[in-house]
Amino acid sequence: MFVARSTAKVRICAGLGTIGAAAAITLGAPAIASADPGPIGCSTPPGGAPMTAETDDSTCATEAGESGAAAAYASVGEAAAVAQENAAALALAFDGGVAVTGAPAGTAPAAIAFGPDASALALGSTPGLSIAIAAPGSLVSIGPDGAECVGMGFAGDLGTGQSCLQMH
Repeated sequence: MFVARSTAKVRICAGLGTIGAAAAITLGAPAIASADPGPIGCSTPPGGAPMTAETDDSTCATEAGESGAAAAYASVGEAAAVAQENAAALALAFDGGVAVTGAPAGTAPAAIAFGPDASALALGSTPGLSIAIAAPGSLVSIGPDGAECVGMGFAGDLGTGQSCLQMH
């Protein structure tokens, strides 16, 4: 019994570590509202104030609870991440994509959208990592209602085992 719990904790920690590393990279991105085009990043550490930033072609927004962390990065796209208590959320949008994450307590969703009309939505539904990756022209989501891939992309939830993969 102890081994199973330890293994699950290791998986969750590894998933959160991956999100944390991506969030740390995002922290180095500019997070100032600007009229200039270019990539922007937003991050809200545990207990921090919500953050938004906007350029001519990019928008990002983050919000986090007292023990949650959220990071969003956009380069010619829109990214938003919200994390509640004991959760981590990451959203990355590139070249016309829209990425949105919502992380209830204990979850770690990530959404990545790249290319025109790409939309990725990742809503944490079970403890651990979930991810949605959308290619140009695709709509990909993962959440309490399962995984859905319309167009090229991947979605998966390590907690439930639900996933979809669309190659064309």
